[in-house]
Amino acid sequence: MLIYDFFGMSIGALVIWGFLMASLLHLFFYILKVQKNLQLLVASILLFTSYFVSDFIIVSDSYNTAIHGIFALFDLFTLLALFLVTYTFFKDEKLEVGVLYTMIGLTVNTVMFFFMYIDTYIYENVTRWLLWYLYSYIVISVDFIMVTSLLVNKDWLGIKWAISKVKARVA
Repeated sequence: MLIYDFFGMSIGALVIWGFLMASLLHLFFYILKVQKNLQLLVASILLFTSYFVSDFIIVSDSYNTAIHGIFALFDLFTLLALFLVTYTFFKDEKLEVGVLYTMIGLTVNTVMFFFMYIDTYIYENVTRWLLWYLYSYIVISVDFIMVTSLLVNKDWLGIKWAISKVKARVA
């Protein structure tokens, strides 16, 4: 069984709530001058807005069969907006770990949504197979990783450490 069979839309609502909480946390940190980190604030707001709007569109248009294509486009546009904002307004600052994890997560989600779009909309496949199970668990896991990364802003999976090791070995 797919994870959506058990929890349905409540997982999506929980992820949106997580991005909202990350946005509010960084907004309060900024207002109270606890941490003046605009990168995380902007990334959190972008992700909350994207996930909220895409979820609203999908829920209001329940007859749309290209749901995965819509999610892929939203994640792609969010990723492009995040790149533009990060490398335009924060080009002199070091890239925050939470923003890096978010960019990687959006890339993974976009690829998974695109594969599911091809499988379900282009090929009109309706039987469950390995891709569907991978999609179900990967997208949910990546969403929670992005929320957690925006909240804690630590390299808790060692991705930044691994990238630096690969760069050192290549150079």
